[in-house]
Amino acid sequence: MRRHASPAALVLLALLALSPRGAQAGNIPLDEPAKPKTPPPATTSPLHIGWKVLTYLPNRLFDLTDIVRLRVRAGPGWAVGARATRFLPFFAGGYTATWIGAPGPRGRPSIPLPFGIESETGFSFGPADGGGSQGPYYGSGEFGAGFHVYALGVDAGFDPVELADFFAGFVLIDFSHDDF
Repeated sequence: MRRHASPAALVLLALLALSPRGAQAGNIPLDEPAKPKTPPPATTSPLHIGWKVLTYLPNRLFDLTDIVRLRVRAGPGWAVGARATRFLPFFAGGYTATWIGAPGPRGRPSIPLPFGIESETGFSFGPADGGGSQGPYYGSGEFGAGFHVYALGVDAGFDPVELADFFAGFVLIDFSHDDF
């Protein structure tokens, strides 16, 4: 079988070989790209250092309130729940209530108010949550229980992870990511 090359095909091959993209293998450039200049970390700026100094004591106080949850609830409902870390919770029932007391873990930088409104309904067991709720945030290591009977309820818990976060905060380590 005899091959014939047309002049147009030869011109096209020559243009591809001489083009700048012809120096690449696929999408991988043969030249090493220039490394971008990284700005200095924000932790060394005077503004950041001033913010850390200003918020040091409030953050320690807020971390202290994250360790224990003790809420008294008032509002309609019937519910029972218990938790051994975030991965083994149990909840059944429903309530809508106002609460007052120690709020427990925050989960994000926020001011821990000693009162609020919450609502939780449904059934859940284990990490799969089958209910709908605007209930409290439970910490990743929190152990606790709660119940709500007719018009009154209680929710109590202890989070050893938040206890460790409290002590680590004295040397500016915040592994719960809830400091300002």
